[in-house]
Amino acid sequence: MKVRGALYLFAALIGGAIAASAQSSGFNPAPVPSPSAIMPPATGLDGMLGTSTQYARADHTHAVRVQRVARTTAADGTLTWVFARSIVVPSGETPPLAYMVEDTGSPVVVQVTGRTFTTAGGQDTHTAVTVRAQRARTLPATLTVLTALVGYDVFAGGASGVRVNLWAADPTQ
Repeated sequence: MKVRGALYLFAALIGGAIAASAQSSGFNPAPVPSPSAIMPPATGLDGMLGTSTQYARADHTHAVRVQRVARTTAADGTLTWVFARSIVVPSGETPPLAYMVEDTGSPVVVQVTGRTFTTAGGQDTHTAVTVRAQRARTLPATLTVLTALVGYDVFAGGASGVRVNLWAADPTQ
């Protein structure tokens, strides 16, 4: 018991001497960084070095700026996509939206026919978009008069069963 007590006393004296020596020499160990408490930024087009002295936790995630879905149009050529996460833009503006058609038939045009959003505080919060796909049709084989073209719609009805890939993005700064 006396030996153990002597060892504790010796360790305390040595530890105190080391700490006193470190302070007198101007040595200050770096403080342990704290974890960040804010949401990490979304991924950017160009990477950059950070300046924060806080560290990221192992289970953190970055927000995705682009949402994507592939859906098939209904019999009337329409489809509604409810966003997984709302997209907020200044009032009167629309979120960027792009599409790509997967179809081997005649050309298909897709257009936005409706948007679901709410407005508050000078911002629009978009939650869904409705699009309509229309298949092109060929001109009649024989056009005897030019008047046959007046009122001719190059698009047939809705393009049923067309697979459409949609992308929606948060606006860039």
